[in-house]
Amino acid sequence: MLRFFSQTSSPKGASPRRARFSRRYVVALLLDLLALAADQLTVRSTAFANAYAHHIYRLLSLGIGSVMGLVPFSVVELLLYGLVLFLVFDFLRALYRSVREGMHVGAPLLVFVRHVFLLGSALFVLYVFLCGMNYHRTSFSEEAGLSVTIGTERTLGAGTDAEPGMNQRTDTATGANDDGMVDQTEELVALCRYLVSEINQREAAFEASAMSSTESAAAAPLSRTSDVNETDAVASSSSGAAAERTPDSVLTVEGACIGQTKETPKPSLQWLFQAGHAGQRAMEKLGQRYPRLAGHYPFPKPILNSWILSVQQTTGVYSPFTVEANYNRDIPYYDLPFTICHELSHLRGYMQEEEANFIAVLATIGADDAYYNYSGYVSAWVYAGNALARVDADAFASLYGALNARTRQDLLYNNQYWQQFEGKPAEVHEKVNDAYLKAQGQTAGTASYGHVTDLMLAYFAEHGTLE
Repeated sequence: MLRFFSQTSSPKGASPRRARFSRRYVVALLLDLLALAADQLTVRSTAFANAYAHHIYRLLSLGIGSVMGLVPFSVVELLLYGLVLFLVFDFLRALYRSVREGMHVGAPLLVFVRHVFLLGSALFVLYVFLCGMNYHRTSFSEEAGLSVTIGTERTLGAGTDAEPGMNQRTDTATGANDDGMVDQTEELVALCRYLVSEINQREAAFEASAMSSTESAAAAPLSRTSDVNETDAVASSSSGAAAERTPDSVLTVEGACIGQTKETPKPSLQWLFQAGHAGQRAMEKLGQRYPRLAGHYPFPKPILNSWILSVQQTTGVYSPFTVEANYNRDIPYYDLPFTICHELSHLRGYMQEEEANFIAVLATIGADDAYYNYSGYVSAWVYAGNALARVDADAFASLYGALNARTRQDLLYNNQYWQQFEGKPAEVHEKVNDAYLKAQGQTAGTASYGHVTDLMLAYFAEHGTLE
């Protein structure tokens, strides 16, 4: 049971146990009020929010995160299961004691509610100081000196089989001008054209490497696997005949896949650990360019029971209670590196979702890992392509058609994967997440994820690249 300090004395006429209870509740309430006051201060003072994020939170995050990073599994996931078991056990124990000791029927519920209050208070305080206060700091784009033009906010619908390049999640269109916003359609087309070119170049390099390794019959990190589009004769052919690959055959890239299908095996634990370490290196490399991102990053954790996240149509989650970056291990391959970097960016206090997306784009594209680069470009295309489809459907269709067959298959599988989880849990989570983000000052709610397109446009206009 939570105890904030030990019993030293008790008021006259009060039992030691009651005094101990009273003190715990008073301390819990005071800590709640302190956390609430600190959070409100960040709302009213950006300078205070920045000072807290740059100094106090940074130390707390580095310290706690480094310790939690020593454990290869998600601590918060196990704590969640333990919490559920504890609450059930605590309630049943209180109920049993009431029957055994002849207590009033309301007594066990009162004891249970007290324990829930103490636990809830502790979680609230941790949330505020390790997450909530950071929503009001200066954005990463401002710190990076980007001049950002925000496009018109329009919620995009889910992708369909006819438009497999569309993402299943909610995004924001950029460039419409019927609401007085700046028309950036030409810039958006240029960005999408650049992304398609980069994606195709990387897919071609993977293909060439796989072909070379096949012809030389030498072991290499790039290899080819068969998929359902190949005949049994091709799939079981010799190394010489294997060169007769089809454009939509699956490639494995150091354990990951390009052109994923429903028959493609899920990521192995070995690959997930390698991808996690690659994510740490990618973020630390980006930190060399941007001082606010500098420093050590703890190991990102794959959720063991990722179905819990999938039914909510969630790719990852930052845990402020344990300062961990957690991700859904079951999502499509191409989205894993991007999601890892997105969640790791939250550990530097950048809680705005479009900012975390933008940091993930820069980290994956700039990483010293070929598959991370592919993930970054494809993820950037998903958001930019969604925006383009809303303002210029013809341009989107033309550029989508220019994508190589394997990437189109990756995008198609992405839609197929998320469509199986459409339903009430996903709808409820969407509404809760939307309300939560709006309560934290992100007025666009879940549509804010798509604002990464505006940040990419600003960066691309300045640098002519996303590297």
